[in-house]
Amino acid sequence: MKPSRYTFLIVPDHDGKNRRFSISRIGTLIILFATILVITGMVVSLIYMTPKAVDYNRMKQAYDSVIGERSKVLALYRDLERLKEVERMVQQALGTNLEESDDVENKLVAKPIDPPASIGGITYIPSLIPVNGVVTQEMIQTHASDTKTHYGIDIAVPTGSDVLAAASGQVVFAGHTRELGNLIVVYHGNEYFTYYGHNESIVVKPYQQVNSGDVIAKSGNTGESSGPHLHFEIWKEGEAVDPLSYFPALNQSNMSVD
Repeated sequence: MKPSRYTFLIVPDHDGKNRRFSISRIGTLIILFATILVITGMVVSLIYMTPKAVDYNRMKQAYDSVIGERSKVLALYRDLERLKEVERMVQQALGTNLEESDDVENKLVAKPIDPPASIGGITYIPSLIPVNGVVTQEMIQTHASDTKTHYGIDIAVPTGSDVLAAASGQVVFAGHTRELGNLIVVYHGNEYFTYYGHNESIVVKPYQQVNSGDVIAKSGNTGESSGPHLHFEIWKEGEAVDPLSYFPALNQSNMSVD
């Protein structure tokens, strides 16, 4: 005759009371069956999911590699475009305008313009903060694949604020660009350039002479911008330099999280 209940006795390995409990035969079979089912499910899942996990990791590594290479290509493309722009600005300041030519496979060619006025002296070193606002983004110049290069600083100001020339010089570019919207580039001599981007409107013309503190634009939110601010860059000898090193006072309002 099969037993109707099973009794389990728990004996501790130290002095203590023995514990006894009993389970019906049906209950015992249910627990045994459930345990076997769980163990079987775990084994089957392990056998089935292990190759999937390996394939997923392999595909994720390949995807990350492709994204990394694409980011490097985009970074190089942006650097190349910026270098072309700097070269164009230098040539314009020296009296030559470089432009895209359909006849020379989209290469830059020279077009004579009126020579600019002579520029020199310490008054042409960027020394005036172009707007009074809060720094929301510092300069980022890195080749990391997951970081976008940011050649200048962003200063948050209300739309329509006066944008002042950081130093005396000559306007070599005043127009619209895809990334920086309404952009002004001023050449200050001694291979100094300053960039003023995302303006709502431009109040100067190309090749116009400006003095330090002159209003050259009204701040805005044009181009690839997430809010009203001035994007300000300083270039020296063909390389971007950190504006905060020229204007330490801006660090007092620096709210950048990068």
